[in-house]
Parts: sequence; C-alpha cells; structure tokens
Amino acid sequence: MILNRKNQNKTKKKKEIKNIEEEEEENEEENEEEEEDYDEKDLSKIKRQKKKKKKHSKEEYEEEEEEEDSDEKIKSKIKKEKSKIPEDNKKLYLIIISSIIILLFVLIIIFLIKRNNNNEEISQNNLIEINSSSINNTSNENNNAQNPNGNNEENKPKEENKEDPDKERITNEMKEKYNQEGFLNIIKFNKENILKQEYKTEEMNSKPNQIHINIGFTDVNINTYIKHISSILKNADKEKTCLHIHMMDAGEFNYDTFKKLVKMVDSINTFTEIIVYNANQALKDFNIRSDAVDKFSPEYAKLYAFKVLKDIQKIIFLDADDLMVEKDLEELYELKMDDIYARGIAEDPSIKYEMDWYDKYILDKSHYINCGVLLVNLELCQRDSLYQKAIDLNNAEFYMKTENPAQDILNVLMRKKIEFFNPKFNKINFYENPADKDDETKWYSYMQQTIKIGEKNNHFYTKEELLQADENPTIIHYYWDKALNKVIVKYEEEKKEYARLNGLDE
Repeated sequence: MILNRKNQNKTKKKKEIKNIEEEEEENEEENEEEEEDYDEKDLSKIKRQKKKKKKHSKEEYEEEEEEEDSDEKIKSKIKKEKSKIPEDNKKLYLIIISSIIILLFVLIIIFLIKRNNNNEEISQNNLIEINSSSINNTSNENNNAQNPNGNNEENKPKEENKEDPDKERITNEMKEKYNQEGFLNIIKFNKENILKQEYKTEEMNSKPNQIHINIGFTDVNINTYIKHISSILKNADKEKTCLHIHMMDAGEFNYDTFKKLVKMVDSINTFTEIIVYNANQALKDFNIRSDAVDKFSPEYAKLYAFKVLKDIQKIIFLDADDLMVEKDLEELYELKMDDIYARGIAEDPSIKYEMDWYDKYILDKSHYINCGVLLVNLELCQRDSLYQKAIDLNNAEFYMKTENPAQDILNVLMRKKIEFFNPKFNKINFYENPADKDDETKWYSYMQQTIKIGEKNNHFYTKEELLQADENPTIIHYYWDKALNKVIVKYEEEKKEYARLNGLDE
C-alpha cells in the first residue's frame, strides 16, 4: 500500500514537471513576443528566474527519488528480517529438542539408580533369607538328630545358591594352567581378572628390597599357614619391601586354598606375589617313609625349590606352620653369603633325638643348624646340584632313619659351608616359665648344651645374646612342647588376630 502511494506521488510529480515545462514553453513564446518590449537587462533577469524555477523543480524530483530509494531499502531490510525468522525458529526448535533429550537421559539415569537400589535391597533380603535358612537348617539338623526320619530336601536349593557360580569355570582354568606350567602365580592370574581382583604388580619391581621366601605346605593345615604368612606380610615395610613367596605344594590342586591366599594378599599387602608350585614331583623323587607321608611331605616339597626356582641368588627357607614374624625381613635377607650355602641358628642335634647315622655324617656337631629359618645361597646350591645330592642321600638310607628330613639332609650336604646368624632371626623358646628367664640352669637342656658347645668352640651364642634375642626377636619359632610353654601365649593371641584379619575361624 505504501508503495502504491509512492508510485502515485511519483506520477503526479512527473505530470507537474511536464505541466511546468509546457507552461515554460508557452511562457517562452509569450516572452518572445514580449521581448521586444523589454530591454536586455530585464530579459536576463527573467531567464535567471526561469532557470532557478526549473532547478528547484529538478531538486524536488531528485529528493523524491531519494525518498523512493530509501523506501526500497526499508522494504529489502524488512524482507531480510522476515527471512531471518525461520532460521531463528530452527535454532529455537533445536534448543527445545536438545533440552527434551537431556531431560529424558536424566530420567533414565534416575530410573536405573532406583532399580539398582531395589536390587541391592532384594539381595540383602535374600541374604537375610539365606542366613535365616542356615539357622533353620541348623534347627532342622537338631530336629533330625532327634527325628532320624526327618527330611532336609527343602533346604538343599538354598545351600546351592550360596555356591560361587563361577567356581567350576575358574577352577578348570586355574587347574589347567597349574598342571601345564607346573606353577601358578596367583597375583598375575588375578590381574587378568579371572578372579575379579586387581593388584599393583607393575609397582613391585620399583621396591628396593626384593625378598624371596620358600615354604613347603599341604592343604590340610592351610589355615595355619595363612595365619603365619600373614605375619610376614603385615610386618613388611610397604614403602621398601616387595615379597615373593614361593610355596611348594605337596598336595593336590585346591581352588579354595588359592582363593584364601589371594584374599590374604589382597587384605594385608598388595606388594606381595605368591607363586604356588606343583611339588608332587619331589614326592616322587624322594622315598618317603609310609608311616610319615603327611608329616614329611612339606619337608621334601621345600627341597623342590633347588630344582624349580631360577634366577634367584638367595632365598629364605621358612617352616611357616610354626613361625611368627615380628619385623621386616630386610636385615636377615641382606646378610652376606659369600661362598657359603646357608646361615641359621646353632643347634645340638644329639639332644633332640638319637640318630645312628650321626657319627658317620656329622663330624662336627657344632656346625649343625636349625632349618626352621634359613638364609640359603640358592645360586650356589643349584650350581653344586644339591637337589640331586639330596635325593641320592635320602633314598640311600636317610628316609628310614630321619625324623626331620629337610633339616638333616641339608646339614649333611652343607656341613662344610654353614655359618650362623643372630638368634633373634630364629628365636627358639629356651625356658618354659618367664620366671626362669634369668636362670639358665632351668632352661631347656638342649639350650644349656648349646651354650656349653659355644663356649668350647667360641662361635655359639652367649647367655646375653640369647636374652637380647628374647627381648627383641625378628622371628619367633614355636618349639615342640609349646602346649606347656607359657611364653608363647602372646603369639597365640597374635595368631588369632591374623585369623580374624583373613576371615578364618580360630
């Protein structure tokens, strides 16, 4: 409408200009007729007025054209603004859609969280049901004891639900690896998430103290071993020490044993690896007295370390079933070995039991050591083929005579290259009652004899050294009459604490 008005104004102006020009032509004709009546001065004045009038009309025309151009610019601007509206609408639509998507996503997350919480509540309720069922089972068992015809079939499904669903798969995978390779590093095995646990194995090699320990064991008393091994892990310096525990298995593969060992490491010290070796070959290599297979199997299995452990310069041999470690083992492990086979504490073998082979093989009884704790030069022992020599010596005559296979065999084979360490590294109880501590005449006879031999040979322990070891031990060694020994009560309490730490029944 505005444009029509503008066009009308434009045509009107053109008509006016045309009329003006026609009037001017008429005026010129009239002026030509009147020129004769005017002088030149008047004529020039009239011409100037005409020019001025014409110029003024042109200027008005040009102004009108400029107004029209400005109107066109306004029109184009309006069109542009209108064209922008769809783009703004698109952006608005995108914002609205994205907001809706985010809202839906948040709602989904909230829903999942609520469902997870509900599942946890259900599992807790199931656990309560399982616990209550176990209580019911116990009561049913008591009822069945009174009523032999009672039926427990209803309780079986709930008991089966408590079984680890992955146990069969994990057992097969572990057993296959264990049998094929002859050993199983349970820490690396778990790092592969087969048992769904993580360990910082990459940080182990960064520790300055890499300590290797050798233990022979069977599954029969695994809970006892775990309690005592826990004392090693608990007292290790976690900033400096990485423990490598090599366990020689004298039994059959046992999934539950592996799980317990994993739990122990996971709960006490992540800078520890436990490698379990299938040591049944050692039980085939060594003749074992038929009446002492269970007792002697861990002893022979411990000797299997001479055959299977590679690239280890020295190692600590431990009887982990009757030892409690009170400190980090760095000081013991760093003792110099030079050209000797082993270091241990001195002991007089003739006091403990009579051996008819004693005079034949032990020429100097002052160099007999207790093998409950030994620091062994493994590299030298392997170089001198001590494993095969131990088999030959045992199978020839020892296996029917010895009461302590590993200790007796090692003392015979190492007798020329044995040295002693401080008794604090294997503190054996030498008195029964604390009141007898300062009176050596009331000590056990084997320790009295040991002191006498030391005085004679000038390299055993003095009474003062034994008392210092008693006050500040690194390793406590339970001895044979521990049932009567009141001194070890303290360490029995520690063992109970390690049992609780590992979730074991004491």
